[in-house]
Order: sequence, then structure tokens, then C-alpha cells
Amino acid sequence: MQLLGVIAAIVIIIWFSFKKVSLAYTMCAATVIMALTSGLSLGESMQVIWSAFTDGTTIELAVTVFAIGVFSTVMKETGYLERMVQGLSSFLGNIKGAIMAVPALIGSMPVLGGAAVSAPLVDKLGDGLDLSPSIKAAVNLVFRHGMFFIFPLSPTLILVANLIGVSVGTLLSKLWPYGIAFWLGGYWFLLRNTGQAKAVHASPAKTQSCAGKSQAPASTDAVSQASRVKGFKEFLRYGAPLLAALVLSVIFKISLWISMFTGVILGTAMAYLEKRELPSASTVLKGANLPQVAAMFWIMAFKEYAALSPVFPALVNTASSHGISPAVLAVVFPLLFGYVSANHMTTSGVLIPILVPAGASPDAVLYLTTVIYGAGFLAYFTSPLHLCQVLTCQYYDVDLAQIYKTYWPVIGAIAAVMLAYAGIAANLI
Repeated sequence: MQLLGVIAAIVIIIWFSFKKVSLAYTMCAATVIMALTSGLSLGESMQVIWSAFTDGTTIELAVTVFAIGVFSTVMKETGYLERMVQGLSSFLGNIKGAIMAVPALIGSMPVLGGAAVSAPLVDKLGDGLDLSPSIKAAVNLVFRHGMFFIFPLSPTLILVANLIGVSVGTLLSKLWPYGIAFWLGGYWFLLRNTGQAKAVHASPAKTQSCAGKSQAPASTDAVSQASRVKGFKEFLRYGAPLLAALVLSVIFKISLWISMFTGVILGTAMAYLEKRELPSASTVLKGANLPQVAAMFWIMAFKEYAALSPVFPALVNTASSHGISPAVLAVVFPLLFGYVSANHMTTSGVLIPILVPAGASPDAVLYLTTVIYGAGFLAYFTSPLHLCQVLTCQYYDVDLAQIYKTYWPVIGAIAAVMLAYAGIAANLI
């Protein structure tokens, strides 16, 4: 009965994901199926769910995801996200640097349809490098999603850290090589052989001196330097809410939700003083993505049932008895599940409680989680249902075959890191 329940729950998750059902409803349905087939009485099942919902870790996780959504909405609606990106572009000056940084910076904000926000900017910058539409599309996707491995305010990363009971910093200490490999691969295979960037700033026009000789009022270098300084100031000014949240969280170790709400207060105060139109409460709540907040509760409840079920330890033990390492399962299952679900958070939230063996050493848990996270990302990134990929292909008018052909070597770089981690995990179990 429990085995059938597990199979039914996973089928429901995949089917609902394919149908684009809300993650909250998806995980609620899966948890209910797990509860009904767990062998527990109704009272005991309700107690498991209530305990998961009221656990301090779950509540803090949900509040943090809510705060990130509110913060992202405020930054977008006040125009600070766009101004911050423009400032960074001017500061970097070099088009190659800007075309890598812009989608990454926008990718740090979990804004719905964020790929569509960065696509026009990448398109304009790409014209200066004579990039083809398929390369522009690949650049927009690759440099946007590298933040999944290094940005401490990523909701999925925060969820995963909570699932295995480690700090975000500890998880990042293992995930950062993915991001470096992804971005280096992106530069090497997509941008390295592009032509010299056209000048970001036009050369100043020459003027006639009183003696009639042609002379430039200011050198190109001086103008460029002044523009970079101005861009840096703009980046600091409009990026202040994000920078403040990062400093409070990463350096001063203040709770993520407090750090994010501090950024919200700062951004709102700045917008009010600048007489900008503030987003309405309904806009903020819509941008906060309340269904995703609700999903956090159901994911943590699902985790509890996964921990109680004897099916998953039996699955791991059976695989081990047949010579299949849990590290292999940590590669195969997320690749299959993530490609169909096209949701990295769902893949991580469902499979980490299932595939990490009970009683494994802390190091083994951390490395297995790193493998699952990487494999799930690979599947999510390449999935034809991946919303960012769909929006990007639509904007640049390229098909899936073209985009695959363009960025497959970059995917290979991620796969290499994942397999290296899988080898380490196999030796630790």
C-alpha cells in the first residue's frame, strides 16, 4: 500500500507539473496521497502535517520566500532593478562584461518572466558584438541561470539548505563550482571568439580652437572613465536595497527574511523620497507569489512523510544490493524527473528527502544533495517546458534545436562538475 502511494504521489507530481498546476496544489495532492497510504490513523496523519506546518524551520522558510517575492516586486515596480542594471552596464563599459552581468543581475531577482526582462537588454548589447539570435538566446539563458549556484537569496537554494539542515553558506561552499563552470563555459563557447566590441561611448566631436586647429575637448578615455564612475554611482544608488540585504545576511548573519524586509523598507523609502509611484498592495501581493509560499509548507510536510515511509530506504537498499550506488540514483532520478517537471524547486524538494539515505554521514548528505541539485538543474534548464527557455526562444525567434546546438558544450561543463561530485559521494557512502 505504501509503495503504491509513493508511486501515485510521484505520478501526480509529474502530471500536475506537466499541466502547469500550481506547485502548492501539486505538493498538497502528493502529501495527501502519502498520508492516506502511510498506514497512520487520520489523527496521526493530521498531527504529522500540523507538526511540519508549525515547525520553526518551515515558518522561517515560508516567510523568507515571501520576503524575497515582496522585495523583487518592489525593485521591479519602482524601476530600481532596471536602473541598477543600467548602472552596472555603464560601469563595466566593455560590452562582453555587460552582456554577461546584465542577465546574471536580473537573474538574482526571482521575477516572473525575468528572462523576458533581460532578453531586450542582451539583444541590444549583442548587436555590438554581432551575435546571432541563437547565441544571444543562449547568452541570456546561461548567464541568467548561473546565479542558481552562488546567490544566497535564491528560494530554491534556501529550501534545499533547510531540507538537509545546513546553513546556506555550507551549501554554497559545494555549489559554487557549478556556477563558475557554467559561466566560464558560457564565455568560452559563446563569447570568446566574438569580434571586438564596438565602442560603448561615442568619441567626442572635435571642436575648432581659436587658432583654427582641430582639437578634442576631452579624451575618449576621460569620457569613458567619467561614464564608468557615473554608472558605478548609479549601481550603488539603485542597488542599495539589494546590497544592504546581502550585507546583513551574508556578513552579519542576520536572518534572511529580516534582511530582505530591510531591503524592502529601504527601497520603499527611497522611492517615496524620490516621489516615484509606489506599487499597490495588490501588486506587491501578486508579485510575492503566495502560492509558492504555501508550497513551502506542503514540501516540508511531504518531507516528513518521506522520512516516515519505509519505501525509500528499501529502494536505496535494493539498489545497493544490486550494485547501484545512491550516487547513481542521485544523477538518474533528477534528470528524468526534472526534465518532465521543468521545475528545479519541485525536483529538489521532492527528491532530496527520497534519495538521501537515512543515517548517511553529514559529508555524504551534502555531496549527494549537491549531485541532486546539479542533475535537477540540468534537466530543468534543458526542458522544453522551462518557461525562461520558452520566452527566450520566442523573443529571438529561434527553435529548441537551435538553442540546444548552441549551448550544449556549456551543459557539458555542468555535467562534468556533477559527475565529479557523484564520484566523491559514491566513495563517502
